[in-house]
Amino acid sequence: MTPLNDPDDLGGTGLTLTPEPAAPGALTLRLTGALDHESADALVREVARRLAERPAPRLLRLDCAGLAACDSLGLAALLMIGRRTGAAACALRLDRRPPHLDRLLTVTGTHRHLVGPEEEPGPA
Repeated sequence: MTPLNDPDDLGGTGLTLTPEPAAPGALTLRLTGALDHESADALVREVARRLAERPAPRLLRLDCAGLAACDSLGLAALLMIGRRTGAAACALRLDRRPPHLDRLLTVTGTHRHLVGPEEEPGPA
């Protein structure tokens, strides 16, 4: 198990994964670097490993603020993580998404699937 706050460079792929403090039953991982053809498989494997730990998290939060880039295989990795979290009865949240990630999710029609419906505006 990776100690809390100890970054894992995912095998030198250019993507660093850092566990962050989280509420009980939650797992927060900060992504830094590029989620692309070199790092996508490693991220999916690492998330799957962490979902298999006991007790299993009920919420996985991926902090995307440090995500420098995300290509089509990076998007495929996020979709695979979404499937795996769903199968594990674990909710997925993509927190602090940079504009380039939101654009990719919107253009590909995956925003609603990975992020969920936008909140309704409150009363004026």
